[in-house]
Amino acid sequence: MAIKKIVYYLEIYEPGSARDVWVYFSSSSPFMSLKVGDILNPGTWKNSKSPMRVLKIKAVEHIIWDTAKVIKHKIMIFSDEVAGTEGLRRGK
Repeated sequence: MAIKKIVYYLEIYEPGSARDVWVYFSSSSPFMSLKVGDILNPGTWKNSKSPMRVLKIKAVEHIIWDTAKVIKHKIMIFSDEVAGTEGLRRGK
């Protein structure tokens, strides 16, 4: 049996939304591990609202499916927008 290639997808949804994808990435290499409570800085993403606002992850969902040619792994990130204070970045 031949080993299939894996394609990775990362979808980050609009803050507070479980339906509207804000930004989407794809790669032939796995994305870093993201978990509930992590902070994402969307300052360089399209339609970023403010460099002083960040996203705090509230849920992570994985979907893995097998197609005829490749295996696909999608990570979906759900978050809330919070003020990007120094204390927040230090875990306070």
